[in-house]
Formats: sequence, C-alpha cells, structure tokens
Amino acid sequence: MAEQAVQPRRTRPARSDVVGTALLAAIGAAATVLGHGYGMFDDDGHVGAGFLPTVTGAFILVAALAEIARMYLAAPPAGTGSLLEGVDRIEERAARATAAAHEEQRDTFGRTARQRGRAIVTVFAILLGALLLVPVIGLLLALGAMVLAITLGVERKPVLPAALTTVGVVAAAYLIFVVALGVPTPTGLLGLV
Repeated sequence: MAEQAVQPRRTRPARSDVVGTALLAAIGAAATVLGHGYGMFDDDGHVGAGFLPTVTGAFILVAALAEIARMYLAAPPAGTGSLLEGVDRIEERAARATAAAHEEQRDTFGRTARQRGRAIVTVFAILLGALLLVPVIGLLLALGAMVLAITLGVERKPVLPAALTTVGVVAAAYLIFVVALGVPTPTGLLGLV
C-alpha cells in the first residue's frame, strides 16, 4: 500500500492581515480609476497626467490581490501565526541582535561607542579651551597645551610619550610656520613664543 503524502493543513489567515491588504487593494483600484480619468496619454501620444497614477495604482492592486491569494493558498510555515506576528518576531530578534552587537563592539583601543562619543566631546572642549588661551599665551603654547591635554586626558598615554609628542608637535609647527613660511604667529599677552 502506497503511502500518501501528507499535505500541510491550510489555516485561515488573520482577519487583520486580510482587511489591511484588501484596503491596499481598494486604494490601488481607486488610484487606477482616478488616474485613468486624467488620461494616460495626451493627443500627441505623449505620456499624460494620469499615466503614473494609473500604473502605480494598478501595481498596488495586483500586488495586494496576489498577497490575499497567497494568504489563502500558501501553507504557513510550522509554528507561525499571522504575517504580522512573524514580522514582530523578526523585528524583536533584530533589535536584540543589534543591541548586543552595539554594546559589545569595541574599537582597536578597547573603547565602546559611548566612550568614543565622550572622547569627541572632550576633544572639542579642549580645542575651545586652546582657542581661548591663544590671546593669553600665544598660538604655539596653546597648541602645545592642547596636544598635551588630548594625549594625557583623552588618549590616556603615559606622561613621557605625551610630553615628547607635545614637544614634537610644537617644534614642527614652529619650523613649518615661523622658520620655513615666515608666518607670524600670535604670541599672546605674555609674548613668549
């Protein structure tokens, strides 16, 4: 005796899915009729004002009717409810995965996204402070203070590498702007450099 293939049992789709899709079909039908009333083509055979609404409305109508047919004819996957419930489950899983990935994501220095965001705000605050110091201590010293504050406070470097970096940046700025280009730099009220 030959075994018969077991057909998956079709269930009725959720009423909300059918009603929502039927509303889309009605909107598509209305757009098709109204767009056709404007005329799809003008007297010269060019595309008329009603062409785009007619084509778009017809597409929405056909897609909505196809979705209604799919709801009634297709066998549902095992363990699922309505289409909207499936979408909700997928969105929940995606939100959990995104949150987990976002929290665990660290840069090459081991900082989280929140720490990187705070670092940017801190750097801009230090930059503003350096700009306010230029009239008092001069451009090159304000630049040095800014580099030292960033390397020590934001990048958390040891004191010796931070100091060497600061001296190197100030020396490079002095050599490029003052010596090579001959640009006068503001010396500030103290008139040091």
